[in-house]
Amino acid sequence: MALNILVVEDNKRMRTKINDTLAKMDIEINKIYQADNGKKGLELLKKHSIDLMLTDIDMPVMNGLEMLGLIRSDPNISEIPTIVLTSRRDMKLFNAITSSGLGYIHKPFSWRMLRKKVHNFKNGGSQHVVQ
Repeated sequence: MALNILVVEDNKRMRTKINDTLAKMDIEINKIYQADNGKKGLELLKKHSIDLMLTDIDMPVMNGLEMLGLIRSDPNISEIPTIVLTSRRDMKLFNAITSSGLGYIHKPFSWRMLRKKVHNFKNGGSQHVVQ
């Protein structure tokens, strides 16, 4: 199954590196969609069939937490597997993300870690913590 992946990240350099890493992985990718804030990410989720989303938390216009709240309240998109990428060191946030069944990767992270997390998703593994 070829994946449609959405990357929601306001830092263009980080977004490009994530896209490059995904493109070099040995998984079949149909399309990588990109958004630089949660509002645009939400619009793309509603327009396209997304199999996996990677999102930052701290972004302008609409942050990742606001976007995730709106996603979880919409039954059409509420079950999209998500990996949260964040530089925040907040145990309360970490616990909220992981207890919601979302994946978590703390920035800065290794590209090997990102590949491992996406492979884990692709192979039906747990979306829990990778630090």
